[in-house]
Amino acid sequence: MSYWEQFPRARCLPHDCNCELVSEGWIGQPSAFYSSIFVLIFAIQLYRKIPQKSDSLKLFTLSLMLLGISSHFAHASFIEFALAMDFGGIILISSFFAVMKLFRKITLNFWGLLIILALYFSGVSWIFYSLEKWFKVGLCLLVFAAALGELVYSEGRAFLKAHELHKALVILVISFGFFMVDELKLFCEPESLFQGHAVWHFGTAWSLFLYGKWRYRVI
Repeated sequence: MSYWEQFPRARCLPHDCNCELVSEGWIGQPSAFYSSIFVLIFAIQLYRKIPQKSDSLKLFTLSLMLLGISSHFAHASFIEFALAMDFGGIILISSFFAVMKLFRKITLNFWGLLIILALYFSGVSWIFYSLEKWFKVGLCLLVFAAALGELVYSEGRAFLKAHELHKALVILVISFGFFMVDELKLFCEPESLFQGHAVWHFGTAWSLFLYGKWRYRVI
């Protein structure tokens, strides 16, 4: 019996998660698990790339690393709590700059903002714990669309000249295509080390890196 069996497992098990086979042991999906490290690598690279180590950059980098760790946890264990954390990390990153505008009205202190972001992440993860997979995906898309709309509104005409941002969006859309192909099992080899979900991890990590460079204006 797997160590993770003592915890509530993902409701998509055994055959409705994504393409890659979920095996017994400490790492259920090796391809998805190991590809999650790209998020951590790009987070570190982003932090090193930006000269001005502002509180916002530190908190964004920590949020990226939390997403990577949550993804590792989710694909290793496939317990419901870990998957909720993974989706919570996606929401945190998608809405980061929008919610930071709100949270800064409460406090400008770094540790205060860190605590509020941690509570926000915890609350979102708790909400996602009881939701079905496709409802979670739908909510993530809705939050992303809202964040993108807010971004376009706040940037105005400058959005049309933000080439680094456009590149990040194109990479993200292509990566999401791989995510959907994998989830729908259109081209599926469950025991292969090459999985569409791994491409999704790499693509989103790269996209977030470019997005972070644009946000902190290092082109």
